[in-house]
Amino acid sequence: MNKGLFLLSIVFLISLTSVLAENSTDIVVFYGDGCPHCADLEVFLEDIKDEYNLNIISYEVYSDESNRHLATVMAEEYGESFRGVPMTFVGDDVFIGFSDKIGGEIEEKIKECIDECCDSPFDKVKSCEIKEDKKERLTLGAIVALAVADSINPCALAVLAMALIALLAKDPSKKKNVLLGGLAFTSAVFITYLIYGGIIIQFFKALESYFVSISIYVRILFAIVAILIGLMNLKDFFKYKPGSFATEMPIKMRPLAKKMIENITSPGGAFIIGIFVTLFLLPCTIGPYLVVGNILSSLDWIKSFPWLILYNIIFVLPMLIVTLLVYFGMKRVEDVTGWKDKHIKLLHLVAGIVLVLLGLAMLIGWI
Repeated sequence: MNKGLFLLSIVFLISLTSVLAENSTDIVVFYGDGCPHCADLEVFLEDIKDEYNLNIISYEVYSDESNRHLATVMAEEYGESFRGVPMTFVGDDVFIGFSDKIGGEIEEKIKECIDECCDSPFDKVKSCEIKEDKKERLTLGAIVALAVADSINPCALAVLAMALIALLAKDPSKKKNVLLGGLAFTSAVFITYLIYGGIIIQFFKALESYFVSISIYVRILFAIVAILIGLMNLKDFFKYKPGSFATEMPIKMRPLAKKMIENITSPGGAFIIGIFVTLFLLPCTIGPYLVVGNILSSLDWIKSFPWLILYNIIFVLPMLIVTLLVYFGMKRVEDVTGWKDKHIKLLHLVAGIVLVLLGLAMLIGWI
């Protein structure tokens, strides 16, 4: 063969390969190991891969958190939510699940892409960083709002007031003990709730890892939980009843909590009792915290932890303010409890409105 002709053939083949590569159709698939529908989709795509010159890009989501995050981002770019696997992106469409019918729809979309030269699904995520910034702003608003709603919970303020009274009763002249005891008690609540939050987030992460297909339903469930707790708070505004379910500490638990708190005799004791008393606070504060845990479970652990710290700082802020007011003599403990009792309906109203609005935002997909 002529040397020049040989070189020309090589150039032609390289050019042809390049053209074929450019004319391939990108398909992005998110799947899970052990998922039967994912396996069926894989067989289907392999059968038609050569016919349509497909470039199949696959991501496993059960064991890879970064892949789950990418799936969530891409779904949002398509106006969808990550509801399960398999999730297949072709052109400007996304297909969730797999069946013979969905297979036919995927093939039709591939043909359409070949005819119209649709952009790659990855073109949809060029603005991911902008979307992520927007999502972070929404997350900040949600976390702050939920924390504020939780922090003005009447039972949290009542428990702190009981702790301060116990410290004052021991020795009214030692105001320093009130300051140290209040700070120790608040620190105990902060640390314990931080641990609770980590457990809640990990629970939702595990749930999402093993049951990705129901993750969207879990999110809807907790959006409804937020709305229901909000409605219960609104009910307490219009028709108040002490010890209402999910909004205040149950009446039956109050004597035991009070008995424990009355044993506080020192700042160290306040810290220890504070750890145990959080168990009595959980029934009336756990609702918003579960919603927060569900929201934060979609983030990497490193990213979720600062949000958790922010939430708990806001949660204990009223406790710190009350402690300082009592220490500096601006308010007596009785004034604090009196203010709480006088405005208890208003506190429930604010918490109720915040929770209902956040629940609706979760249902719509804003958060």
